[in-house]
Amino acid sequence: MLVPALVAGTAFGGVTAGAAAGTATDTAAETVASDGDFFALPDPAILADLSPGTPLKQRQIPLHVNAFPTPLTVTQVQYRSTDTLGHPTAAVTSVLQPPPGITPTGNTVMYGSVYDSMRPEDGPSRVLSGTVTEGGAMVTTEMAYVAPLLAAGHTVVMPDIQGEREIFAAGPEYGRIILDGLRAARRTPAAAVADGSPTAFLGYSGGSIGAGWASILAADYAPDIARDIVGVAQGGTMVRPEHNLFYAAEGAGWSGVVGMAIVGMTRAYGVDLDPYLTDYGREVTAELDRVAIGDASDRYDHLRWEELVRPEYPEPASIPEVKALLDDTNMGLRATPAFPQLLVQAGGGEAEKTPPHPTLGDGDGVMLLGDTRALATQYCADGTPVDYREQATGGHSQGSFAWFGAALPWVNDRFAGVPASSTCADVPAGNSLTD
Repeated sequence: MLVPALVAGTAFGGVTAGAAAGTATDTAAETVASDGDFFALPDPAILADLSPGTPLKQRQIPLHVNAFPTPLTVTQVQYRSTDTLGHPTAAVTSVLQPPPGITPTGNTVMYGSVYDSMRPEDGPSRVLSGTVTEGGAMVTTEMAYVAPLLAAGHTVVMPDIQGEREIFAAGPEYGRIILDGLRAARRTPAAAVADGSPTAFLGYSGGSIGAGWASILAADYAPDIARDIVGVAQGGTMVRPEHNLFYAAEGAGWSGVVGMAIVGMTRAYGVDLDPYLTDYGREVTAELDRVAIGDASDRYDHLRWEELVRPEYPEPASIPEVKALLDDTNMGLRATPAFPQLLVQAGGGEAEKTPPHPTLGDGDGVMLLGDTRALATQYCADGTPVDYREQATGGHSQGSFAWFGAALPWVNDRFAGVPASSTCADVPAGNSLTD
């Protein structure tokens, strides 16, 4: 069914708007055909002289589904971005155009994939070019969500939001990869993404980490993109990672993914955890390096902080570098984005083996209802239109269907100029995002 449908200013990086805009001279992107040449990372010294979003390499290849080529073409671009610590880095994005026979709208959807992997080879760019990996299977599944966007006439930009450096769950870096990927797509003529294209962000779970953080950072980091954003539709959102650590780590289903996040985030922020870990903690972090979500799910009965970290550090705040990392990735401590928001959050985490937390409450197994409610409340108080929706049962996986069922018409309305609705008066009380 799928192929016919398709054919139819932080404490760490200190990245500012001025730095993001760049003053260096950009160069024309090199056309590269083979996977090996295209994905090879450039010399960091070359990146230092380029502005964020500068295309480095480009190619056009057949869009693959389950390793089989389709008649559609995908444009892929490697480009310069900025990492968590403010250093230049390289990232990759894929641009999909509506199929022949569909009238293009001129609108752009940034679709954040949920591939959740510590391995770059599991990212959308590799999967869409024909690479088959167990960790990349989710990208193929997600094409069922991408196809309706293309069928509506929208251009879809799919960046490898988790980067080339295995920085799983490091939200601010996801956000910069997204914003620079949109810049790179606009600067690559073959991608056919015009400057000024109305742009929406979509993402669920790991994709929502990217969509949410891109919306938070856009005004300062990429004002050239921010002026065109019409809305952000995110679901299953990680708002305050410290809470996810305490909640999801109690259950068998998601505790290993929490461990992946610890490895990915500390790598992104240059934090050496080794001096603080127990022997078991060292064993776990070694096991969860370079794995995908399928390798981590149901791997441990639980992964509590006190099991992983030595007793003289009884909580994350006991380690200054970890506290700084968690504060920097707490959405509730950042400026509220002005763009309309659709926030969809499921509960019923016991369906995915995570019991409700005694103080933080229920969630979908990995993300918390109380945290998303609190973020919605904060955004509402700051004047951002928020359409907040809950699915009380089903857990994280089922929540993705509720999210996309709401996101597709909501985004189409934003592109059509329909005023964004608000449910701010009905958002339940949430958890604290600040203490």
